[in-house]
Amino acid sequence: MKKTFPFLFTLIGLSILGILFIQVTWLQGLFLLQKNQLIEKINQAGVVVSADLGKKLNGGLAFHFPKKSLSLSGGGHSHSFEEATLSDLYSFQDLDKRLKAAMVKYGLQDLSYEFALQDKKGYVEIKSKKFEDVFVDEVNTVQTRVSIIPQEILETTGPFETLIIIVPNVNTYLFKTLQWVVFGAVLFIIIVLAAFLITIRSLIKQKKLSEIKSDFINNMTHELKTPLATISLAVDALKSSKVQSDAKSVDYFSSIIKEENVRMNKHVETILQAAQLEKKEYEINRQLVDIHDLIQGVIDSFKLQLEGKPSSVHTQLDAVPSEIWIDEEHFLHVLSNLIDNAIKYAKSEIDITIKTKTVSNKMIITIEDKGIGMTNDTVKHIFEKFYRAHAGNIHNVKGFGLGMSYVRWVIDMHKGAIHVSSELEKGTKVEISLPMVYPK
Repeated sequence: MKKTFPFLFTLIGLSILGILFIQVTWLQGLFLLQKNQLIEKINQAGVVVSADLGKKLNGGLAFHFPKKSLSLSGGGHSHSFEEATLSDLYSFQDLDKRLKAAMVKYGLQDLSYEFALQDKKGYVEIKSKKFEDVFVDEVNTVQTRVSIIPQEILETTGPFETLIIIVPNVNTYLFKTLQWVVFGAVLFIIIVLAAFLITIRSLIKQKKLSEIKSDFINNMTHELKTPLATISLAVDALKSSKVQSDAKSVDYFSSIIKEENVRMNKHVETILQAAQLEKKEYEINRQLVDIHDLIQGVIDSFKLQLEGKPSSVHTQLDAVPSEIWIDEEHFLHVLSNLIDNAIKYAKSEIDITIKTKTVSNKMIITIEDKGIGMTNDTVKHIFEKFYRAHAGNIHNVKGFGLGMSYVRWVIDMHKGAIHVSSELEKGTKVEISLPMVYPK
């Protein structure tokens, strides 16, 4: 798993990058295609308008009176004539009307555009309101120029008047026309990325589960092997004629066998208990229990372990009343687990403080030690099944990592809450909050 995981991660990552590259390239190509089609439609619309306007031109044969004052010379009248232009024949409204009709014909009724009419000398005769503002922007616009050729002209040689059409913010317009396609592509990319993240997360989780499984098997083997080895030695000792002749020795080795058998049964029960919790087969049987008596009983059960090295257990049992509706057997295991952890992870000297108090119809039980403590990351995962704190890559204390997940389950079943705070080399504090009244 350690070797294949980086390979799979790299392979999937390259596949995702390839898909993303193809999607982006496809979108760019689609935008370019749409832009070219838009330019072609605008050109066609311009040609239609150009052909319509050219019908009234006669190849330069139509004349009109000058716009300026009439000039007189000598005793007679002298008149000068100029060639008629489109601005003489059409108004701004006429041009705008024809352009709109042409745009509708080619499906561009929603297109925003500016236009102008340029004479043969390049001067603008007619223009829309914002034409000059968008004319200088060559990056975000599309510009089309169509020559207006008179219909009856014999030779198509210029110069001719020119119709200029400019589409501003062309990228915005293209995006609006392709918004559902873009949305679908982006959604597809998000789905692919989500699938990638889920896959990687699943692989990491699988890797973690594989490590937990190996760790669990190693711990279980150790925990079961020790009592079995002790029982085997005790049985061999009992076979000795010297031991059999001494009643005290027989009782001693018999008690060792019994204790190790109880210890082994406890480990098996813990594993079965975890399996039952997984199937949710456990039910709680509430009864009114004096929590102070229960705590004292649990402390007494650890008397031999506490006597093994310097230790002190302080109690401050101030809860009034001290009776509470709980499942006595389950809560006995909860307190045992918490005190057992405080003993296991103690320093050279065991120092445990147990407190109780009542606050707003809730009983608060606090178990605090001055042991080795935990990191913040360990505290975050402490209630996960099979999770155990590491010291480097080696567990200092053997176990299955099931105790705290069981504690959390029992507290949840009692509609209570549990909070753990800890600091390395300073100790751990566990606070349990339980409702005093029988929950409905």
